[in-house]
Parts: sequence; C-alpha cells; structure tokens
Amino acid sequence: MLNPATPSRHDPAVQCPKCHIEMVRLDAQGTFIDRCDKCGGVWLDAGELAILLKFSGDKKELVSLIDVGAATETHTRHAVGTVLCPRDHSPMATVADKKQHHIEFEMCMTCCGVFFDAGELADLSDFTLRERLKAMFAGKKK
Repeated sequence: MLNPATPSRHDPAVQCPKCHIEMVRLDAQGTFIDRCDKCGGVWLDAGELAILLKFSGDKKELVSLIDVGAATETHTRHAVGTVLCPRDHSPMATVADKKQHHIEFEMCMTCCGVFFDAGELADLSDFTLRERLKAMFAGKKK
C-alpha cells in the first residue's frame, strides 16, 4: 500500500525543512509524499493533504504507514526559527488546523505545500467525537 518512489526531473527530491537531509519519496496509492528518515516529518505538496484525508476505510491505515514518527516532541520542533519551503525556499508560516486547534503545522504561502512534524498528520486524520463537538460549539459562538 506504501511503496518507495523515485524522484523525477519534473518532481525532484526535496530536503527536510527542519533536518536539511534529502527526504524519502513514497507512493501512497498514487499520491507521492516525502518523509524524513531522521525526524519523521512529512512534506505534502499542494492538494495532497486533501487527497490523503479523503481515503475512507483504509485512511487511518495509510496515514499510519506514512506518519511513523512519535509525536512526543512536536511542539519543541516548532521552535527552530524560520522554516523554509523545500520546493521554493520561501519562509513557511506555522498555522493551526481550523477544526483541531492543537495541531500546528508549517505551510508555504507561495506553493501551498505543508510540512507536518512526526505524529501531526496521524493526529489530524483522527478527528475524534470530542474534537468534532468542540469544533461544532466553537463555530456557534462566532
């Protein structure tokens, strides 16, 4: 379900925006993602996050195969200073998910790619009933 993929001239390998080593390219059912073997971070080009989160029955299994790192140090990893986009090298912004505010990730405002620290993508894909209710009530306050 998750196979190694070779970067191409049209879709070259990228370096981890935090560790600065070449990320491993993986084929996740036709969606090519990049994962850092050192920190476990995951880079998704524009639109790939929506594709991954659309998988129905095997979504959690696929995401768990992609996001293999532990989420224990996630918040300390955000404190590394300016994080540059691995595609266009522009500064990335730290943004919080609209429904799960405790999940913060880096987003490139130029190419719309996103970088998740280890554990964040798995957390994002596991939208619990408690989080759904919290988001629903937060929306009604506005």
